[in-house]
Amino acid sequence: MIMYLYQGLWVSGEEPQLALSSRSYRYGDGFFESMRFEQDCIQHAELHDSRIRKSALLLKMNIPNDFELQNLETDIREFLSLKNIPSASVRCTFFREGEGRYKPENQSTHVITEVRATDFRGYPLNEKGLTLGMFNELSKNANYTSAIKTNSALTYVMAGLHAAENNWDDCVIINDSGRIAETVSSNIFTVNGEFINTPPLSEYCVDGVMRKVVMQLAGAYGYSVQENPITAISLGAADEIFVSNAVKGIQWVGEYGGKSYKNATSKKLSDMLNKPFSGL
Repeated sequence: MIMYLYQGLWVSGEEPQLALSSRSYRYGDGFFESMRFEQDCIQHAELHDSRIRKSALLLKMNIPNDFELQNLETDIREFLSLKNIPSASVRCTFFREGEGRYKPENQSTHVITEVRATDFRGYPLNEKGLTLGMFNELSKNANYTSAIKTNSALTYVMAGLHAAENNWDDCVIINDSGRIAETVSSNIFTVNGEFINTPPLSEYCVDGVMRKVVMQLAGAYGYSVQENPITAISLGAADEIFVSNAVKGIQWVGEYGGKSYKNATSKKLSDMLNKPFSGL
């Protein structure tokens, strides 16, 4: 079941809500935030709210005065309770609706919240390791919008198609320098002994919420967490590889470039991530 909250009303999405002149449709003028609703709340809500505000500031968009993530959380909680749905994935899409062509006449912003029913029970680690490949037909642009989840996502779409054509679960996306930025829907980490590394934001990866959570968690439990550029060679030389995003948590990579990988570190981190859900 999928429902949408738009201008205070829950709609099914079967009837059109946006005009054909919408800037989101015409120019991809906006950004989105993917979140996870479980245990009656949006997980890591403060980090999501901070990224929403930062994204809007960078794109010079005015968040509606009545938008508060805490109020949205209440609306979602009441709706899911009414439908007897325990959990959901949530996507808020922010789009500019001013008149004009490339230059908008104003910065007014609308929000559509997509709520997709799920049966989340913590962040279970994938039993079978992901098969990871490389996508190098397109690269991420070297500018500040690369850290934002913009509505213009053709690089990710083409990378997703490339992964499907090669029967991979996911694939690596590179930056303009040919180094690793991220994967189609996740930030990426490598493990070498007790050292965990992930590309810094200067490598033009998305400023992921779960990326922050994993880095804080790993540091708190004694791992040495670093932010250094990752090349294709260093990726292949890693002891372990795992990826992270706000909806799925941590997923370990079982194969990349013909090499098999284990999951000892990703399993430990996943167990730590799940402690609030297990009651420990």
